[in-house]
Amino acid sequence: MDRVLLRWISLFWLTAIVEGLQVTVPDKKKVAMLFQPTVLRCHFSTSSHQPAVVQWKFKSYCQDRMGESLGMSSTRAQSLSKRNLEWDPYLDCLDSRRTVRVVASKQGSTVTLGDFYRGREITIVHDADLQIGKLMWGDSGLYYCIITTPDDLEGKNEDSVELLVLE
Repeated sequence: MDRVLLRWISLFWLTAIVEGLQVTVPDKKKVAMLFQPTVLRCHFSTSSHQPAVVQWKFKSYCQDRMGESLGMSSTRAQSLSKRNLEWDPYLDCLDSRRTVRVVASKQGSTVTLGDFYRGREITIVHDADLQIGKLMWGDSGLYYCIITTPDDLEGKNEDSVELLVLE
């Protein structure tokens, strides 16, 4: 019995080491109301024994998504996305064509807000969840949860969630 238990424990640790860092965002799209609070969830697992650095980044839409949510999307965007089902005209563009900024970072128990977000009720709670106190119009876009550990460089270190703020 002890050998079987020892083998399972060994297999578990070997699997954790082989997989390395794994970051997942359970909700890929979230719709929330203007001036209401929200939490963007992020989970991670790592084989590292060092503390992880958590960073949330914001990337604006490539083009305005409000028209689509109100049923007024452009016919050009519709025809392009129909030709290539993997491509999303609102999400897929170079970072140089959109706004990219750091929302918040957490190292240990210290949370630091990016310059644009200072003075707002924003923090990182639990291990890596981004909590926003009051949503603003400009908060719609993509949010990336990025985890960095000094000695776990293999695996998937980021995942994203789309946030759409409605009135």
